[in-house]
Amino acid sequence: MYHVPKCAGRTIDRHLAQSLPQSAYHRLRRRRGLRRFASRYDGADITSPNDIRVLSGHYLGISVDPLFERRLIKRSLLLRDPASHFVSYYNYRMTRYISQGLQPYGVDVAYSAMQRNFITHYILKNFLELTWTQIASLSDDEKYDLANAFLSTFWFVGDYQLCDEFVGVLGEQLGISANARPHNTLTELARGAGWTPLTLELLPRDTVSNIVSENMIDQKLWETWHDARHETCFVRPVALENSTSSFVSGEAVRLVSQIMRRAQRRWGTFDAPVPIMHGDPATPA
Repeated sequence: MYHVPKCAGRTIDRHLAQSLPQSAYHRLRRRRGLRRFASRYDGADITSPNDIRVLSGHYLGISVDPLFERRLIKRSLLLRDPASHFVSYYNYRMTRYISQGLQPYGVDVAYSAMQRNFITHYILKNFLELTWTQIASLSDDEKYDLANAFLSTFWFVGDYQLCDEFVGVLGEQLGISANARPHNTLTELARGAGWTPLTLELLPRDTVSNIVSENMIDQKLWETWHDARHETCFVRPVALENSTSSFVSGEAVRLVSQIMRRAQRRWGTFDAPVPIMHGDPATPA
């Protein structure tokens, strides 16, 4: 089970961890130190792969497949459109930093510091295990084709709002409860850190339009797969048109913005927004 950040993965993770024996569910962790350059995930603690029924994580690279080469691998992934994904990631970071005694910072800085086409690049880097240099050498069309080809081999793909449906499918497959308690909801975020979450409705329409146009690979990937479910082999990718982003220059701008973000979360900013809560507070963030 591949977990892209802010796509209901925490709800599924907690449900599986509580419903399956410890030996049957394993969440891969990110490697630390110099070892991360050899592999992003840490598989050192996978001592009994035959006992594992579900493997998940943010850093679930395909190089782990040989451990399960004699078994049928059913890949699954929930994803999200780029605008709502940005808002959710922004809320997550604000609540995390505030709970650590740091300062909130503005939406503009947060967006500038975030990688364009975050979800597509996340798939290429953490799941397909491409290097930065390899990703930089690819065109937008090539990235889109690689991500679509990968998802076409999956057992289940859908929008993060299909979380309950997906948990139900897992329940049938694994013989566990089909009811999962939501985690990382807007209510939890607001209560845990005293932060009133930003919602998509509060962003200006032109800001939302800019996010969509500047993250067109992610947008088209979501449009292609948000309702696929088990029909992955029949999905035909939505055409990717007029997407000519520059990965290298975008990374350079992002680096500068990350420095500014770090400074503002430590010392604060005078124009940090204080958004008003709208929408359904029980929506997974």
